[in-house]
Amino acid sequence: MRITYANKKVQRYFEDYGEMKKKIPTDWVRTVKKHMDRLRAADTFGDFLKLNLGHPEPLKGKDTGKWSVRISGNVRLIMKPDEKGSSVMICEEIEMEGVVDYHGGKESWYIS
Repeated sequence: MRITYANKKVQRYFEDYGEMKKKIPTDWVRTVKKHMDRLRAADTFGDFLKLNLGHPEPLKGKDTGKWSVRISGNVRLIMKPDEKGSSVMICEEIEMEGVVDYHGGKESWYIS
């Protein structure tokens, strides 16, 4: 699957895990890398979802159209599938939004 990034800053961290370790804990970086490797290996977003690793779930409200994958208890990897057809399952491109803690009524972005 093809991966794009919301902006240059996000791209910098996701393409250099050494830089990412300066922003978030090492165990989170390992989890992010595993999810990124699985996303790259999948042909479609549906293939990634079938793995059900990281408890992928669609977001609601103002973030409708985006998906989250668990990194830790409250921290999520946020991505937006590029839906060109009628189904997210056949999507072949996603945009990485970043890493966020969105629990407790507020969002705290670690990487955005």
